[in-house]
Order: sequence, then structure tokens, then C-alpha cells
Amino acid sequence: MKILLIFTLCLISDGGASKEVTGYSGGGVLIKCKYYTEYRENQKYFCKGSWTYCSDQIKTGAKNEWINSGRFSLFDDTKSAEFSVMIRELTVEDTGTYYCGVDLPRVQDISTWVELKVKEGESPTAAFFLSSQSSSVISR
Repeated sequence: MKILLIFTLCLISDGGASKEVTGYSGGGVLIKCKYYTEYRENQKYFCKGSWTYCSDQIKTGAKNEWINSGRFSLFDDTKSAEFSVMIRELTVEDTGTYYCGVDLPRVQDISTWVELKVKEGESPTAAFFLSSQSSSVISR
């Protein structure tokens, strides 16, 4: 069986561009999150939920190495000031709102949100999401 990989690029900007990523049940998505260079040393996280309550799926202070937590992996590339989150073995239950976040002690975290939609079926198995440095501030 031939596996077809289709990569979808979405760019978040203040102009209201698409913030959606589509994945397929059983497949995976790779989400790339940019951050400002002054936050290279801060912990990075990827959480699911609303802006008032967001449950960490993975969080790490590790730099330049893949960190795994269940079906989630995170790589903080300090040279390019972006971190990547891989979600494997997607299910329809993974559908929802997620935030790429930078942990800022004693102040509101900086984060960018993405809406993940997981569809049933045998289709594309990977999607990429690239966020810009424009981001929202949420309380954690």
C-alpha cells in the first residue's frame, strides 16, 4: 500500500489567516511554532483547551533534542527560534484547540493557537503548521 504524504502549510498572522490544521485518523501532524529569540532559554509547551484552562500535552526546558511524552514529541530548535511538536497516531478525539506556548515566569505566557481537525479515512498522513512570531497572550 502506497502512503501519500500531503503537507499543508498554514501561516498565522495578525491579518486573520487560517489557524487550522487537518490530520487523519491513524496519521500524524507536525506543528512548528516560532518564538522571539529572547525566549530561547524559556520552557516551551503544547497544550489543549481554552485560553482560560489549557492542559499541557507536553512541556520541556530541553534544547535541541526531541523530548517524548506519549504520542507527543517536542523539539526546541534554539538556532531557528522555533519549536516543533509531533502528534502521532491521531484519533478523532484529538480534534480541538491547542496552544504553542512559551513559559514566562511571573507574567502571562506568550502563545499562539491552532485548531486541529482530525478526520476519519485513509488520506494524507501528515500536515505541517507554521506559526509566525505574532502571538496572543494567555493567562496560565
